[in-house]
Amino acid sequence: MQSQARIMASQRGLVRVRGEVVDAINSLGYISVFTLMDGQAVAEGEEVAGCKVTPVAIPGELIERAEQLCRDHGPVVELVRFRPLKTFVVATERLKPKARGLFRDAVMAKLGWYGAEVLAVREVPRTDEAVAAAYQEALASGAELVLFAGASAIDPLDPAYAELSHAGGQVLQLGAPMHPGSMLWLGSLRAAAVVGVASCAGFGRNSSLDLLLPFVFAYGRADASDLLRLGHGGLIEAAAGRRFPPYS
Repeated sequence: MQSQARIMASQRGLVRVRGEVVDAINSLGYISVFTLMDGQAVAEGEEVAGCKVTPVAIPGELIERAEQLCRDHGPVVELVRFRPLKTFVVATERLKPKARGLFRDAVMAKLGWYGAEVLAVREVPRTDEAVAAAYQEALASGAELVLFAGASAIDPLDPAYAELSHAGGQVLQLGAPMHPGSMLWLGSLRAAAVVGVASCAGFGRNSSLDLLLPFVFAYGRADASDLLRLGHGGLIEAAAGRRFPPYS
């Protein structure tokens, strides 16, 4: 007999944890609840949470109190399934052939892990006309997510922002409370979410983009509130690789 239980992910998705419920249950005594970090992306079969009791047996009253906490405040952990978003990628950087190949490989690996339907990967000049045409193509193709690489986060006149407004969209957030990747920006293009990184290199390494994408694919939105909450844990170190999806 084992006085423990483990919860495994039944599919890929975003783990949401109610930390206050975890704390309340653990404060009851004899019951230990442990989870992954809130906002972590997981694959099918990964362990997301568990529960143990310290002695072999505990009073049933403790179990009832733990269950009541969940009824009152919601479950300890939930898994939000990723949506296969129709995704349109725009890059305004001039890349050499080798760099272009690395960029495409990184984009396809990351988006593929989420089950995205990649409609197109367009490399265009950083001009008003070219960027406007890319946004119009994204709209015409029915994109639900537009990933934009190469816009200058410090230049408010960059075509990425001006033409987004002309196309019926808006910029929602410039900058992210994370490093690396603090130049990430968010917008909307009618019904589509827009996520921008400062350079194509942002797709090739773990950065703020990798902490945000699970929320985008779970909820189908690019929400500033999701982004701003990621400042706690936003210092992304090499040793933090366990927080990111196994893209390859």
